[in-house]
Amino acid sequence: MVLEHGAVPDENELAVWIRRARRRGFRSLRTGALFPDATRSVLGAGFHAIDSLVLLRIDLAAVAPAMPRPRADGQHRVTRLWARHHAAAAALDRQAFGPMWGNDTRSLADIRRATPAHWARRVGPGRCVDAFAISGAGGRTGYVQRLAVHPDRRREGLAGALLNDSLEWMRARGLDSALVNTGATNEAALELYERWGFQRLDDHLTVAELDLTVGTP
Repeated sequence: MVLEHGAVPDENELAVWIRRARRRGFRSLRTGALFPDATRSVLGAGFHAIDSLVLLRIDLAAVAPAMPRPRADGQHRVTRLWARHHAAAAALDRQAFGPMWGNDTRSLADIRRATPAHWARRVGPGRCVDAFAISGAGGRTGYVQRLAVHPDRRREGLAGALLNDSLEWMRARGLDSALVNTGATNEAALELYERWGFQRLDDHLTVAELDLTVGTP
């Protein structure tokens, strides 16, 4: 189950989703990253928190002159992530984030459809995917939705090249700001985003899950 950050589902909506999921044979339901009001709503319906995320924001106009530039060599060339790359990107995502948090091809496609406009890019030769980023835009705000680097290619500047490319796309669309969230204990990701000019916001986001095998279907 995917919920918008700010959406607050009521008791009836949650009950409908839970019944539908049970009828379809799902064993669990997991939310997207939720703001505090939505978190309280789903916890009241029996979900439990499984992760806490830090939300960061960047003012795109303010940071444009100081933004670091990626290396220009072929190892960091950023190109389009096509649907034909999704299998390789999903395999990389699971290696980067583990089986619990890694995406499959369906969820990567869902991420691309989550916003009115999106920008999907990769680094890697041929059909290989050494790193990828999916970003979106809605209204005047951009979203860094997913950024993953193969464990063997970390600390080589690939994440920075992709992040820079995503923010350039957002500025070209005339967006005012961008948001990103990452795990509260993911120090490497937090350091990357803060080095680019993102600032932590007061709100922490929560991912919650419901075990559908408990209780009466």
